[in-house]
Amino acid sequence: MDVSLFVPFADLGRSVPTLVFQSGVFAKFILLILFVISVISWAVIYDRTRLYMKLKQGGQRLQAELASKGLAIPMETVKRCLPSVEGALLLETQRFLKERQHLTGSAPGAGVVDRLRDLLERRAVAEIGEMEKNLIFLATTAGVAPFLGLLGTVWGIAGSFLSMGAHGTASIEVVGPGIAEALITTIAGLGAAIPAVVGYNLLLRYVRRQENRIELFVSRLIELTGTRIVERSRAEREPSYEKKPV
Repeated sequence: MDVSLFVPFADLGRSVPTLVFQSGVFAKFILLILFVISVISWAVIYDRTRLYMKLKQGGQRLQAELASKGLAIPMETVKRCLPSVEGALLLETQRFLKERQHLTGSAPGAGVVDRLRDLLERRAVAEIGEMEKNLIFLATTAGVAPFLGLLGTVWGIAGSFLSMGAHGTASIEVVGPGIAEALITTIAGLGAAIPAVVGYNLLLRYVRRQENRIELFVSRLIELTGTRIVERSRAEREPSYEKKPV
């Protein structure tokens, strides 16, 4: 791609690929690093976006099932909606209640709701942490890439000044090509940083919104569990009347 397409009044005799190939060893090293981290950043953005869309679909389905059926959702339905966070929380709830019934031989007793709340909150934190995985790389790329580009530019400009001193002249013919080569690294740094910044902000915003929805989902699970415990306890306390023989 010719730079003159963007700067039509500039009389440039070199294209961007030519400047890259003719740049120094240090500049090429910086460009290689920026290229690698840019590719990884795009891979992280794609991977997280695909995962979040999958989590969203499964979560919305389970939220609708919970609203209509309560805790009586078939485990097969929950497993089909995995790896959604809501699915993991539902499985934890069902597993916890079954274990309590198996151990005590009766309905869950007092204090079970508090233990279930602690269990679900820990699981929710773990799931949110898994969703945030690799986002730190985008933040690091956004912060480091411009400075790497600036480092290559400063190095190139220093070389231009050395060339100017060696030729004994400050004409644009002497320093111009060197400065143009140096600015390539700045362009590459910004090209790697801008998508990383945008991707990081959008993905992190989604995670924060999902975190709020998960908190509401956990509250709903605790509410339904408490209601079930109250109903079972009330049924156990009700006396059974039998007809006595006359």
